[in-house]
Amino acid sequence: MKLKKHISLLLALLMLVAVLVGCGTQSNTTNEATPSGESTQSSETAAPVTAQPTETAAPADNTEEAYQPVSIENFDRTVEFPEKPERIVVLTLNSAEIVAALGEADLIVGIAQNNNVVDDVLPDLYPMLKDCAFPEVINSGIPTLEGLLGLEPDLVIANSYYFKVPQIFGAMEDYQANGVEFYITEGSYVADSSIENTYNDITNIGAILGQQAKAEELIESMKSRLEKVSNTVSGQTPLSVMSFDSLDEDGFTVAGGTGLVQNLIELAGGTNAFADAEQQFATVNIEEVIARNPDVIVIHAYTLFGEEDTQAKVDKLMNTPELSEVPAVKNNNIIIVPLFQVNPGLQNINYVESLAAAMYPDLF
Repeated sequence: MKLKKHISLLLALLMLVAVLVGCGTQSNTTNEATPSGESTQSSETAAPVTAQPTETAAPADNTEEAYQPVSIENFDRTVEFPEKPERIVVLTLNSAEIVAALGEADLIVGIAQNNNVVDDVLPDLYPMLKDCAFPEVINSGIPTLEGLLGLEPDLVIANSYYFKVPQIFGAMEDYQANGVEFYITEGSYVADSSIENTYNDITNIGAILGQQAKAEELIESMKSRLEKVSNTVSGQTPLSVMSFDSLDEDGFTVAGGTGLVQNLIELAGGTNAFADAEQQFATVNIEEVIARNPDVIVIHAYTLFGEEDTQAKVDKLMNTPELSEVPAVKNNNIIIVPLFQVNPGLQNINYVESLAAAMYPDLF
């Protein structure tokens, strides 16, 4: 009789563990803004066009071979993964999309939304991520060492920006001492990042999770879509683009001439109106916008803050008399894209496609 009781207790405990593991078992909480990139310290009206996420390549079947230990160079260090991670915290929805597209969403035990919302996720990945946990400890400001360790991850995928505030977030060594390893997205720390760094992130995360073949499929799908855009806009006169990230006391925060957005504008067949700004994001005044005379303005929608954020940006452009003769404003050639699309991830291709279609609508 005692043996039966022990067996029953063991089975009950195993069932409880199974219930607690994976995205679908975690509770959601209300989230506040967290860092998303240099653009934040640095996202909709009838007139502008809002670009919606499109589907990515469907993940292949989930058949796995025996896990092979991985060693990669990341964030100026060598990272070793002798075993496949079992509990992942992702401090950006962009990287959570990559994990889900690789077929490993069940490993995620916590996601930080940053300045996005889960509704921005690609439609085919949304069912995999909508029921994941969005714990308050990583969504109500910069996560603390204690708060993040409370989620008991063995891998954290994050942008490099968190390590700029070690007095709050903690040093990487503090996490490693507690059995937590990091993968830092290349687009957040490489000085002049491009779509190639996004590909590298997909490759590296795929290797860490033992999903190299799926990672290659995702990259090939993205490259195929880029090639289609390139072939479509070939021979067109490049238009001038202002990628408008946020309002600033002194004017506008825009994408400068280094980094991912600069590269995405070029891939769409345009030229960055502020390409001579030697930084990823720069603050410019009204006079500088007038002097650059952009043909198209792309607004980054900080969707976590609702429509008010985007509407304020639209109103600033449309209700500033000095800007009335700027081609993008005069011709109402303003498009809105989720901030999601300008942070490293699968949706970088969506930005390229949306911008290309706005510049050359007769070709798409």
